[in-house]
Amino acid sequence: MKAHKKAHFICGICCVALALLLAGVAVFGHILGPRNSKSMYLNALAAKNRIDSVNRSASKTAPSAVKKASSAVSAAKSASEDVKKAHSQLEKLISEYDTASTGDTLTNTALKMAEQAEPDEAVTALADAAHQQLLIEAESIYDTAYKSAQSAQSKLKTAADGVISAYTDAGIAAPELGADKPKKHAVSSPQEALAALDELASYTETLAAEAEAVSLEADSISSSAAELSRGAKLSFKDTLIYAVGTFPIGFTFTAILCAAAGMILLFCPGKFVALWKNHPLFSTFMALIIMMVIQIYALGFKYASYSDWGGNWLVNALNVLRSNSSVGMIALGMTFVIITGGIDLAVGSNLAGVATVVMVCLDISKGGFLTGAGITGTPNYLIAIGAGLICGALLGFITGLGITKGRIPPFIFTLGIMNIVRSAAQYFTKGYKPEVPKEFQLLANKDIIGGQMLLPIIYWLILAAIMYVISEHTAFGRHIYAVGSNERASRLSGINVDRTKLMVYVLMGVIVAVAAITSVARLRGVDVASAGSGYEMNAIAAVVVGGTSMAGGRGKILGTVFGVLIIGIMNNLLVLVGIDAFLTDAFTGAIIIFAVLIQKKETR
Repeated sequence: MKAHKKAHFICGICCVALALLLAGVAVFGHILGPRNSKSMYLNALAAKNRIDSVNRSASKTAPSAVKKASSAVSAAKSASEDVKKAHSQLEKLISEYDTASTGDTLTNTALKMAEQAEPDEAVTALADAAHQQLLIEAESIYDTAYKSAQSAQSKLKTAADGVISAYTDAGIAAPELGADKPKKHAVSSPQEALAALDELASYTETLAAEAEAVSLEADSISSSAAELSRGAKLSFKDTLIYAVGTFPIGFTFTAILCAAAGMILLFCPGKFVALWKNHPLFSTFMALIIMMVIQIYALGFKYASYSDWGGNWLVNALNVLRSNSSVGMIALGMTFVIITGGIDLAVGSNLAGVATVVMVCLDISKGGFLTGAGITGTPNYLIAIGAGLICGALLGFITGLGITKGRIPPFIFTLGIMNIVRSAAQYFTKGYKPEVPKEFQLLANKDIIGGQMLLPIIYWLILAAIMYVISEHTAFGRHIYAVGSNERASRLSGINVDRTKLMVYVLMGVIVAVAAITSVARLRGVDVASAGSGYEMNAIAAVVVGGTSMAGGRGKILGTVFGVLIIGIMNNLLVLVGIDAFLTDAFTGAIIIFAVLIQKKETR
């Protein structure tokens, strides 16, 4: 025991010492950093920027320039071939008209007769029309060839700019590259078009040669940049100065964490471990703190001031809360369902179904039946909200009735309801898209403080407070825990088990309706096919992570709130670190399995 205390004391002292050291580094960083622009920091920053620029040239701009140069070479060769073909085509066309062998008998006859001493007016008109047609075709051939040359020049310019950018990033003087645009001629005769094509042929040959030169330069800078990148390393001194001067906020934050860890190790290590082991709510809260700390590090510390850093973190936190408010609401109801020993897999589909009813009531298009009846504005909104709540309660009542009276396992019954409601919602909205009035968005998107739309978060917190009061301070709440702990004993003690379960599922339905109404207001409508998809998984994950036992009888609303925040922060963290969005559900599933395994271990 004494050895443990000694180890805790030594570790605590080390943490406090490290905290003091980091605090000193943070103070030095503020003195050294961008605000005061000390020469040693500016030199380190310049060296860092140079190395970053060389690495960017080697990894990005130079390889990109090589690809662009290859494309430019192909385009220039293709343009040269196009111009040659156009020249041959026009020569052949002129020859056909000169020899009256165009393939059109009437045109050929007119051209031959026009060569007579005194052709009549009709023949002259036909011959003039033939020559005009020749001019039109000559212009078309020239324009097509010109566009090909112009496209090749554009690609060459893009490639040349890319090579120059790669040279600049590598810190090497760039050569002059590129070619001027081809000169466009207004041709008034086939011979002028032929002469213009001769000039264009010469231009495309020059363009092809320039493209080859650009390609060689691209290969050259690619090799040079790669070699420079291999040798470009920031010295330890410059690395240290740059880190200290750029991230003093990070050092301050880490110092606070070390100080907190030191205080725990010095003054209450045993109490902390006991709380972690014996109080699931505390361990859930600490898991939330750990997730928040990881998220803060993922957001970074490269900010000009503490207020900028804190403001950015607050905006991100509010975005996480707002985007998870609907799932958070559903998780509150799911807590009661799981405490009773049940499960509700239909919450996502029920949300889509309720949202469909709300949108149909709100519809202001020609197909809107309330709008058609002259009911608009606030009365329309109240009817839509009322209809949504009734629909949610009805779905919950049907679910509860099937489970309590039909004696169908909750998993099976809610799985069936999930498919029925989603399919029905999609069927009735097939080819019909309700138009939600813009004013209804104020129910969720009204700016509250600093341009932040906090109403969905407020609704969630109000619901959490109500559910907390129900669970902790009402007979109904005590009955929920009793039914989940031992259903048979609850019946024998006089609790109406079926009614309790029925009320829990009705409450679940009402909460889903609130989430659906909020979603419709926040997004001004939802896609019935995908609305609420995966919400059941996230809600169950939040409930289980929050400490609610899947076996029933144990759980806390506050733990569920923590669980929602943990899942929300995890999803946000996956985005911040660049994890593929398709893997989000995999992480959620892993968290559910891990939490249930921990619960089983605790039970044993």
